[in-house]
Amino acid sequence: MEDEDIVSGVIDEPDEDETEELIEVCPVCGSPDLYYEAGGIEGLYHCKDCGYIGAFVIEANRKMRQLIRDEYERNLRVSE
Repeated sequence: MEDEDIVSGVIDEPDEDETEELIEVCPVCGSPDLYYEAGGIEGLYHCKDCGYIGAFVIEANRKMRQLIRDEYERNLRVSE
């Protein structure tokens, strides 16, 4: 048991966000609807929702996906 896990003699339980499963999502819109296209030396991810194409994706929990999605939708409204 690590020292930071103990607070005032009580074991600190991990937050729900820490134990939630992480999935790969689009860094632009937060969508998990990605497909991987192999080609060349490295493949690229394509997002079916926003059209993102790139090698970078984010491993995110539900809360982080929602934050990314909210920011994406806010930027869409500003650009209209």
